[in-house]
Amino acid sequence: MSIKFNCEVKVRHNFKKIDKIIKELPNTIKESVEDVLKNIQGYAIKLEKGNHEDGILVEMVDTSNMEVKGRVYTSKEKMPWSMFEHFGTGQFAELPHVGTTEHFIKSGFTQWFIPVNKVERALNYPIVTINETQFYIAHGVPSNHFMTDAEFKTREENKEIVTKKINEMLKEVAK
Repeated sequence: MSIKFNCEVKVRHNFKKIDKIIKELPNTIKESVEDVLKNIQGYAIKLEKGNHEDGILVEMVDTSNMEVKGRVYTSKEKMPWSMFEHFGTGQFAELPHVGTTEHFIKSGFTQWFIPVNKVERALNYPIVTINETQFYIAHGVPSNHFMTDAEFKTREENKEIVTKKINEMLKEVAK
């Protein structure tokens, strides 16, 4: 998301206040971006099916050269499946399939096996035993665009967050 704004300041002979605005504005913008990122993060957590608060992260990337950049992203360690949830799997996949097993391909990319002993928690899939090894029979799931949906659903709120922060700073400086 990118927010650009213009600001017109009318001042009559009070250059101290202009200097104060110049000094305060970068920090105000940085705080605004942090608040916007946290807002997007909160929505993404609500929209993600497992509500993994510790897996959706916020990071300030760059605050130099009169630009303030940050990102909201999923942790590969805490949510390694996030790309599959975001873009769907099996017959619902919006990206090219990553599976290469014969069964997966012959099933039309609709069914695959997951070794039960490789999964950290129980899955809601039926279990079959093949050569004394248990496997979940997994099926495709539709996409859940929790990250992009969070960004789009918060746009108006995020504009208000930035506007409010800047207005508060200007009122404080203008005292």
